[in-house]
Amino acid sequence: MEKYLLDFLSLESEEETGILGGEVLNRKIYSGGEDFVVNEARLFGPRQSISARTHTRYVDFPLHKHNYVEMMIVLSGSITHEIDGEELRLEKGEVLVMNKHVPHSVRRSGTDDIGVNIIMSDRFIDGVAAELSGTVFSSLIKENGKEDGAPIYLAFATEGRKYIENIIENLLFMLTEKEGDTGIMTGTVSLLLRYLSLENKELLKHGNHKADKDEARRLEILSYVRSSYRTASLSELGERLYLTVPYLSKITRELFGKSFKELVVDERMARAKTAFEATNMSVGDVIRSVGYENESYFHREFKKRYGITPLTMRKAHGGN
Repeated sequence: MEKYLLDFLSLESEEETGILGGEVLNRKIYSGGEDFVVNEARLFGPRQSISARTHTRYVDFPLHKHNYVEMMIVLSGSITHEIDGEELRLEKGEVLVMNKHVPHSVRRSGTDDIGVNIIMSDRFIDGVAAELSGTVFSSLIKENGKEDGAPIYLAFATEGRKYIENIIENLLFMLTEKEGDTGIMTGTVSLLLRYLSLENKELLKHGNHKADKDEARRLEILSYVRSSYRTASLSELGERLYLTVPYLSKITRELFGKSFKELVVDERMARAKTAFEATNMSVGDVIRSVGYENESYFHREFKKRYGITPLTMRKAHGGN
């Protein structure tokens, strides 16, 4: 990470200066009710769909929830949460994502323990739900949308993954700007979530996401689509799982609400979208890399999903 970014984010806030001077945590900054539920509108106003702030150091945060989904990114040192009676220590380069139903406390952190909290409103989460459908975030998002949903959290170890570190650095750069572009921030956080979901097996450090029989089957199907999206077929998957094609077709629709073919197309398009946003591969090379020869079909399906052409998306992300 660029040193100037970390230096900027390490600067003491007015709140931290007060705490060092002997003030106690002012709950009114965060919550307006008797229950300690951190309210996004208190922090950033009622119209923001996504925003970010550095984690407040030098004080213990008592047990609380949020009315939004929170992502904490640890940039240096470590920050310790307590969730459901268990200690979860996040080290440099680790990312924690919690839905709004997770009660947790945060231990006092020191000068060199720098964390950034990304605040994702229900509006933002609803907007990325389709893109993250069928990923490790599915239950977190599904339960977040319920009034009394289950508390779901996931922690990822990302240090050393340069492509993820680059996305995080771009996100942090926006925090140094007094008037950041929320549209770019929205796209950047969406891209980060997508990468975390693509690499969840390698990156997932801890979580309380418990899979039942249907969930296990869903993950088997999803894992196959993710690894074989270029050539995926029901017959090949059926052979791997010892299931007939008609039965596999039926349970795929029941578990995902869409056909196997739609699942494969969704994965190919998502991979292509990521390539257009994060690489300089030519449009034609991207199309072939995700398993298509018919470019006209690809362009039609891509625009149907994202509302713009691949070239427009590439230009929007600074590509050639």
